[in-house]
Amino acid sequence: MTTTSNVLYASQARPWLKYYDPNYIDQPMPECSAFDFVRQQNKNRLSETALEYYGRKFTYADFIVNTKKTAAAFRAAGVRKGDIITVVSVMTPEVIYAFYAADRIGATLNLVDPRYSADGIHEYIEEVDSHLLICLNVVYDRCRQAARRTHVERVIVLSPADSLPLPLAIGYKVSNPDRNKYDSNALMWKQFIANGQDASTAGEPYDPDHACVVVHTGGTTGSPKGVMLTDRNFNALAQQFAAWHALFRKGQTLMNVMPPFIAYGYACGVHMPLALGLKVVIIPNLDPAKLGSLLLKHKPEHMFGVPSHYQQMAADPKLKNKDLSFIRNYAAGGDAISIGAEKTVNDFLAAHNVEYPLAKGYGMTEVSSAATIAAGTITKPGSVGIPMVNTLVSVFEPGTTKELPIGERGELCICSPSMMKGYYGKPEETANILRTHEDGTVWAHTGDVGYMDEDGFVYLDSRIKRLIIRHDGFKVFPSMIENVISQHPAVHQCSVVGCTDKDHVQGRLPFVFVVLKPEAAASAKKRQIIKELRQMCAEELPEYVQPVGYKFLDAMPMTPVGKFDYRKLETEITSRDY
Repeated sequence: MTTTSNVLYASQARPWLKYYDPNYIDQPMPECSAFDFVRQQNKNRLSETALEYYGRKFTYADFIVNTKKTAAAFRAAGVRKGDIITVVSVMTPEVIYAFYAADRIGATLNLVDPRYSADGIHEYIEEVDSHLLICLNVVYDRCRQAARRTHVERVIVLSPADSLPLPLAIGYKVSNPDRNKYDSNALMWKQFIANGQDASTAGEPYDPDHACVVVHTGGTTGSPKGVMLTDRNFNALAQQFAAWHALFRKGQTLMNVMPPFIAYGYACGVHMPLALGLKVVIIPNLDPAKLGSLLLKHKPEHMFGVPSHYQQMAADPKLKNKDLSFIRNYAAGGDAISIGAEKTVNDFLAAHNVEYPLAKGYGMTEVSSAATIAAGTITKPGSVGIPMVNTLVSVFEPGTTKELPIGERGELCICSPSMMKGYYGKPEETANILRTHEDGTVWAHTGDVGYMDEDGFVYLDSRIKRLIIRHDGFKVFPSMIENVISQHPAVHQCSVVGCTDKDHVQGRLPFVFVVLKPEAAASAKKRQIIKELRQMCAEELPEYVQPVGYKFLDAMPMTPVGKFDYRKLETEITSRDY
């Protein structure tokens, strides 16, 4: 029995600090703009490559010049400190310059998924009252409709060809002719830049309260919210990654496959690698089938993706018998990875001469994407890692501010210098997630259930929004079932969602979706596989956790950022399936 004297609380014990170099534990956070931080960190490396886009390389000197030109162009277009510019685009060099340039002059980017409808884009423009809109030419028509009945005065239009090498740019324009009919307030990017020729490139004084971006949560709990992230948030995240100096070295390459409209894409895919002196290879629209070819072409030491990317990598025939020893740190975030899927990826990496297993992490948009890391030799199967070096993670009794001892399950909460300024225009919702505890510490209450072990490794049971609550009140965590199902040799991917309980008025029951490995799907012994899966679950899981049905899919439905689309899966279940 545990006595009071030896009960340990994570916020005091901080057992994970034993894994970090003491020099990083109390490091001060940078007090400068995100742009100035990148510039300071690379002042002696100006001739080295910062960005690569379809073979065209931009040095750190190019990056600085292009950012300053963009800042001047914003000023010439009437953008002032405090303005919010809405951007509807995939990742391109121009979108990266716009991020740092807007920040430099005290403006903010409102980042919007280009796959949204005209109505959806309209709502995001209205929310922040943008007067300037930047969009890809391929979504111009939707953006033009979205900008009606708003205060948008000018639309800056990007082409994916703007930064392409000349032969590719010509080829792109021939095969993708721009047939848009532009309104008089539309301006092409190159003309926009030219208009700023005589404007000031000077930066505004550093303001620790200034939000660089507004990024939107997925709206899985209530309506979508605009998360305001500051220079300090971005810089603190990058600086904490520097503590993993055994993995990151200046001059290495990171392949960025994540979009700009999520915090993960900008914070881990752009700002962190640039602040650490890496080269960022920009892949604006990843075709998962081409992932293997891209890895062999660019040989990136680093990549930040979602679990499905790595499952695709492990199954890619183009990588069979290839030496992938160039890989240092391929990280899976944004979604949980089952133990079986993790083992499959790690077996693949080991068989292809990769020194370290798959890196993992956990966080949320509200803390600039990452709060924990499992990487290099500091990892455990099934864990999402240890807290970042200047971050606290602990477990609290759900709905309260009562901290629970290490080892107990409860709500995961995060205290970090990368914690958001707040939700845009929603103080009540901000106060609901950022709560000041009795000792004055502000914690982000994640709404996720998990626990921490004695070494400081965090384990995520489930996002609360995926929790399945039965009619009798028993809680079923999908990850419990996925960790069993995923270990069957025929299973490539699996996902568990809730379905209606036919025998009770309320409550839901677990239902399993499975994607088989190609060789298993070809054999088509699905009845036998279901029988084996039922047997595995019966042997390893409590009675109340047993799935009520199984359904095979050719492929999992995906969200725009590559996560399994759980809501779509729920609609795929019919009464005949169980």
